[in-house]
Amino acid sequence: KQWYQRRVRGKRMLMLLELLGIQVKIFDAVDGKELTQEMLDSMEVKQLTGYEDPYHKRALKFGEIGCFLSHYRIWEEMVAKKYQKILIMEDDLRFAPNFNSNFEDMLYELEVLNLDWELLYLSRKILKHSEKWVRGSSRLVIPKYSYWTASYMLSKSGAIKLLQQEPLKKMIAVDEYLPLMFDSHPNKEWSSQFSPRNLIAYSVNPLLIEPQFYIGQEGYISDTETSNIIEKSPKDEL
Repeated sequence: KQWYQRRVRGKRMLMLLELLGIQVKIFDAVDGKELTQEMLDSMEVKQLTGYEDPYHKRALKFGEIGCFLSHYRIWEEMVAKKYQKILIMEDDLRFAPNFNSNFEDMLYELEVLNLDWELLYLSRKILKHSEKWVRGSSRLVIPKYSYWTASYMLSKSGAIKLLQQEPLKKMIAVDEYLPLMFDSHPNKEWSSQFSPRNLIAYSVNPLLIEPQFYIGQEGYISDTETSNIIEKSPKDEL
């Protein structure tokens, strides 16, 4: 059933993008359920010492590793092909009303304010409120600790910073990694193992993209939550 839902989800996303006039490159995600310990060893993937899921108190799941690898490979391709800016979108999204005009207004503000940005969220789960507005902006805020990697913009310098940390050798969930890299993560033990944490991050507000379904809703599927947990203790290396 899940493979069929994924196929329908992908077709729906392509239809929406066509309606919005957005041309995309499809990047096949890494399926965590197809990963093995031997494959992780060959890629030198190791869990960060001391890592455990903040809510479930467990080690990484193979699906979370697959998700991280999917984003990591996009960052690698961006740097290799010398793309200056990219927009990353996962395939289970819905767009806010008037997406195109709001997106263009956001880009206009970035240009007018001459912001030197490296990461810009279009979608996220806000975990810390009372965020500060960018001075002179009506659409951009300075994000605090947030979850999700559903949609974000990335600059070449941002991709380089994310790759330079060699995060596969000290892996955490990718939506933990991004806020850690702009130094807004509450876990200082994890943060201390990455330096510098100087990714320049912003977020559009209100958000322009959100998940198609939320946990508990009919139609919700997760390739990460239904995968297995890695075998070793979260305080050990893989």
